[in-house]
Amino acid sequence: MYCDLMSPYNYLQVNTKLANVLNLNCAVYWAELLNIYARVINKKRDELLNNQGYFDLDRNYITGRTTLSVEDQLHCDAAFEKLEIIFQDPQNPNRIKIDIEKMYALIVEDDPSVIKGLQKKAKLKRDDETAVKRAMVRNNLQLALTETDAELLDALKQWIEAVIEAKKPITKASVEIYQKNLNNYTDNKAVKLKIIEISTANSWVEFAYARDCYEKNYKHNGAFIGVQQKQNIGIDPNKKF
Repeated sequence: MYCDLMSPYNYLQVNTKLANVLNLNCAVYWAELLNIYARVINKKRDELLNNQGYFDLDRNYITGRTTLSVEDQLHCDAAFEKLEIIFQDPQNPNRIKIDIEKMYALIVEDDPSVIKGLQKKAKLKRDDETAVKRAMVRNNLQLALTETDAELLDALKQWIEAVIEAKKPITKASVEIYQKNLNNYTDNKAVKLKIIEISTANSWVEFAYARDCYEKNYKHNGAFIGVQQKQNIGIDPNKKF
């Protein structure tokens, strides 16, 4: 037990130069990102290459390791992104790419005027704060997704993004209800994808709108004939919207 507690795994080596140039949160966050990135390279190198260098983050894991909240992490992402050291997937705030060479250049820079310029560039403005808040919303909504099929999961994320971009109100409960109704309505993947596509195209939060559109325009098309659907979805099928 004592060995486990004193293990190097339970420690972070923080770059003091980075802490002074930006702040301690960014230095701590970067240290943990390097740990994660090293494991990705060792265990998922092919996947990393296929994803153009992007890899996924478990924000709660990082919080447990660093005490940085999800919001703290997203603020660090925003600062690093302004310096082009981190690149965040526009549709997934938990998928990033890092530029280690640019970080190295920042850390070894000794010119006070250059450092001052970097600090000014990394400082978050009102638009950046707004982007962080949007990323927080996006992150919280995506946490409500329970789909295990990669294609359906990606479609649901695009639906969430479309609703956010349309500035329509959506909550975690809305996402959970949408998934429940979709799964109760059909087991057919093609039908699910079509309904999600309809929701995305129209930025609809309510499942019933997309369901009615599907039944009117697609259900009896050749590709969808014979699909066995479940009943009792908790919504009156005769109700007009």
